Amino acid sequence: MFQEFKLAPEPLQKQIIIRLGLGTLFFVSSIALLAATGDTYLWFPCAGASVFFVVSAFLLFRRVVLGEYVVVEGKCAEVGTTALRRRARFIIMQTDAGRLKVMLRGRRRKVAAGTAIRLYIANNTPIYEQNGVQVLFAYLALEVSGSEKKSDNS
Repeated sequence: MFQEFKLAPEPLQKQIIIRLGLGTLFFVSSIALLAATGDTYLWFPCAGASVFFVVSAFLLFRRVVLGEYVVVEGKCAEVGTTALRRRARFIIMQTDAGRLKVMLRGRRRKVAAGTAIRLYIANNTPIYEQNGVQVLFAYLALEVSGSEKKSDNS
C-alpha cells in the first residue's frame, strides 16, 4: 500500500496527507472533548468530521491507485481577479485541446500569465462550455510551476 502511495504524483500525495491529517486532528479533538465533558453532543460533530476526512482520503487514494484521474497540462493565458483584494478567482489555460477556464479554490497567490500549469482532474468531473471556452469548477490538485512553486491542494 505504501508503494502505491509513493507512485502517486506529488500534489495528490500532499492532498491525501492533508486529508488524513485533518481526520486525525478531528479524531484527537473528539477524544479530548469526550474526556473533558463526557457530553455526546459536543464530541459527535468532531467524530463525524474525522470520519469524513479519513473516508475522503481513502477514496482519493483509491482513485489514484486505480488511475481514475486525468492530467491536463498547459500554459496560463489569463488570470481573472476579484474586484476588491485582487485575488486570483479563475485562470484560463491554453491546452492542446483548446482554452480551459478553471475556477480556483483556496487562497492562491499571484499566478502570472505564461506559467506552466498541471491540473489533476477526476475522470468523471463534468466540464461545461461557456462562450466558446470549456469551464471546470472542480479539480483534485493544481500544480503551478514558474512564478509559484507551491501546489494548490484544497
